[in-house]
Amino acid sequence: MSDIQELKDKLEKTPDDYKVMEDLAIALSDNGDNQEALNYFFKLKDKEPNNALIYYNIGIILEKLKFFDKAQAAYEKAYSIDKSNNDIMFNLATSYIKSKDYDEAIELYNKILETDKEDENSLFYLGQAYSYKKDHEKAIEALEKAIAIDKDDVIAKFYLAYEHKETGNIEKAIKGYEEVIDKSPDYSWAYFNLASIYLEKGEEDKASFYLERTIINNPKDIEAIKNIVKIFAKSKKFSAAEKLLKKAAEEMPMEADVLYLLAKIYKELKNDVNYKKYLDMTIKNSATFTGDIELVKKEAAPLINKNEGSKK
Repeated sequence: MSDIQELKDKLEKTPDDYKVMEDLAIALSDNGDNQEALNYFFKLKDKEPNNALIYYNIGIILEKLKFFDKAQAAYEKAYSIDKSNNDIMFNLATSYIKSKDYDEAIELYNKILETDKEDENSLFYLGQAYSYKKDHEKAIEALEKAIAIDKDDVIAKFYLAYEHKETGNIEKAIKGYEEVIDKSPDYSWAYFNLASIYLEKGEEDKASFYLERTIINNPKDIEAIKNIVKIFAKSKKFSAAEKLLKKAAEEMPMEADVLYLLAKIYKELKNDVNYKKYLDMTIKNSATFTGDIELVKKEAAPLINKNEGSKK
């Protein structure tokens, strides 16, 4: 018999047993039965309306169910009851980041750090909050402290490299992204951001190298595909661009941006049949197109008229 069933059986015999109901609610949540767990936590809330941890657990489940506003309200209620619980403050602060209430998040993270200076998670998210506020110096300070506590935190290293890029310290940014790749060779965003730096520096060979590795690790990275196709087209490597885009189109058959790039490459290759084919496919998948689809239709019109004329 499962632990959950055992707890349900116990609760059936003693329906007012608060501890059994709490254990059952937690077990259900851990098992992914979030709605059922939430129902039990609501019953517990009615029994213990001033229990901060009940509201805290309700907030966690509401987050899992993607009811972020309601989750935040639950965390706020928990915090109003208990202003000393770091777990409650952390979850509330993180919900504030999601709702873009960065000052409120910063206040709570700093309050946590007053009692626990070694809280690496709070330092990391504090750095994120400062980053969103464009306060890059404070973001760097918080992220460096987080990394000093956990030298293997590649996500903190990634965001620190980004902050160095934002403050114009390109060499530190490059070194930071390289450290991320060294620790985590499949971190596609680190490759992409390095490629972006080298594109800005005009070093297209290095940019291509990192864009290729971005795509190896994330074949659906549209921006990386766009950027490397631009480099290929500039150097007239149309066959290389065609090969890459055909593979991308197989991965993402309804991604109109990829289809349109493929159409433009076939235009350069003077393959009118495929040029028209992929323009048509772009139009059919216009919901995923980030450009002006009316311009694509105008581009396709002469080919349609030409094709109809050849049939007469």
